[in-house]
Amino acid sequence: MEINQMDFSLTTEQRDIQKAAEEFAKGEFDPDAALEYDEKQEFPSSIWKKACELGFVGIHFPEEYGGPGFGILENALITEAFCRQDSGIGMALALSDCGSEMILRHGDENQKREVLSYIAQGEGLITMAVLEEGYSLAPLSTTAKINKEGYIIEGEKTFVTLGRLATYMIVVCQTKSDDPHAQSVILLEAKADNVEAVSMGKRMGMRMVPMDRVSFNHIRAPKENKIGLEHKGYWQLREILNELRIDAGAMGVGIAQGGLDRALGYAKKREQFGKTIVNFDAIRNKLADMYMDVELARLVIYKAAWTFDKGRPDYRCSLMAKSVASRTAYKVTYDALQIHGGLGYMTEGHIEHFFRDAKALDLFLEPGNIQRRQLAEEITGKRI
Repeated sequence: MEINQMDFSLTTEQRDIQKAAEEFAKGEFDPDAALEYDEKQEFPSSIWKKACELGFVGIHFPEEYGGPGFGILENALITEAFCRQDSGIGMALALSDCGSEMILRHGDENQKREVLSYIAQGEGLITMAVLEEGYSLAPLSTTAKINKEGYIIEGEKTFVTLGRLATYMIVVCQTKSDDPHAQSVILLEAKADNVEAVSMGKRMGMRMVPMDRVSFNHIRAPKENKIGLEHKGYWQLREILNELRIDAGAMGVGIAQGGLDRALGYAKKREQFGKTIVNFDAIRNKLADMYMDVELARLVIYKAAWTFDKGRPDYRCSLMAKSVASRTAYKVTYDALQIHGGLGYMTEGHIEHFFRDAKALDLFLEPGNIQRRQLAEEITGKRI
């Protein structure tokens, strides 16, 4: 009789990837430079280039498309390690290939060879334009009218990451007015004429990732730019969001672990009443709670990534991934800030930007109510 065993350990190869990512982050993520990037709202281009050269970006791309052919779990390990060292730089690098999964899962051979190799080699950035005012995913106000030559795109997207910097932009458009779910996914050159990207302004967190409002004014795109099936973009997007939630969850675990690391280090050296504060029960209990929260979130993320890579994705786990990890990141970095006392509120203390990035992650990708609604549909078997 075959016995199924549960193994929570990483493989030797996965541990090596994790260690390499940690060493790269420790060597390249200069704390003073991170503060400067954050203050200027500047993407860390030089660090991103080095990360691409070492194969950290696009690690889940197959070899024939420029990647080493690993899975979503390996990608999550890298994202976690980067965000643990610095939340801002880590998130920027993790989002440098945001949307590539749409091409990886639904693109044709030409799209995969052209775009994925380009991204993995560090030749340019890619982004996905989905959200609009009100966060509604169906129907969309951005439309793509179909003619003999291809598509004519009109509309506007908000909160487009890396909009001004990207080479490629994946746009989800409404292609039928009588069916809210009839959408198509179209690949555009982000710097094409009549594509206008404007900054949405200064932000509380995720400041190293440009966040733009992108307008499409009578943009023409040939038919071969369509990614996947006509009118099936809504369902393709729902599928891809599961992968993006795992990556966002890995960001959250990394940010939370980074907050815990700093809180523990500070508690061991900060003295009050003749002894370090790590000896006070109030601090010890808080650290224990923080540790438990991080470990529980990590289990959810790793399970979601592992089942995905095994070809039997746990849809409910993927839905929980981003919500659980972002909540954990916010709670743990808040507690870390409190442990630091007044220093925690100072920019030079670094922990405050972990806290700000944790809050930004909670709002990133999609509002929590969408994930809860979809999870409720799964567990109740009803859609309302």
